[in-house]
Amino acid sequence: MTVPTILQPEGLEQRYERYKEKIKHFTIMNDIFMRNILKETACTEYILQVIMNKKELKVIDQTLQKDYKNLQGRSAILDCVARDAENNFFNVEIQGDNEGASPKRARYHCGLLDMNILNPGESFDALPDTYVIFITRNDILGFHLPIYHIDKEVIETKEPFDDGQHIIYVNASRRDSTELGHLMHDLHCKDASEMYSDILSARVRELKESEKGVEEMCKELEEIYNEGEQSGVQKGIQKG
Repeated sequence: MTVPTILQPEGLEQRYERYKEKIKHFTIMNDIFMRNILKETACTEYILQVIMNKKELKVIDQTLQKDYKNLQGRSAILDCVARDAENNFFNVEIQGDNEGASPKRARYHCGLLDMNILNPGESFDALPDTYVIFITRNDILGFHLPIYHIDKEVIETKEPFDDGQHIIYVNASRRDSTELGHLMHDLHCKDASEMYSDILSARVRELKESEKGVEEMCKELEEIYNEGEQSGVQKGIQKG
């Protein structure tokens, strides 16, 4: 008779070893890793400089993973919202799935930014320019271009309708010899030594190769693990 194998619960030390193997294979296109890369404001600044083709762009503050709500309480967690020295606001989202970067999702993000930027009593004319930027794994719009800038216009006259709201799609599958192409290459790199950008490679190296960085990443993965465990318990309670 075959004796069934009894699986022992996985301990913290075992999970950390498993996390360290996962971290080795992360790229910036991975949502968890991207959040930690962008904790270094210089990385956000560099990415925006390349996408906006504006070397002088300076990020003066940013918020990561903030839960923005509309008037009805419907919320969305925005990956990164940054403000530059000229008071332009940028929402940067890295999307691996096409459905996460649909045109109406971009529209919704634009609305959330507007509702959370303007203070009570301020004139609508005080709204700053906003840029919702989706960096997508696939060419979602399908025109085989590396980047798409979407602005409104008056259909009859073809003149721009300058409301200060801008949407940008960046096609991460295009990795050519341009600076934007090099950035897309870097977003897919597992190894810091293969990256073009010194700023991004230094941050990747810190998170993957330094004891402190690896520990930070393991702690974040452990938090996600615990949230999943707690969610499973809550579901079990509800079913019971």
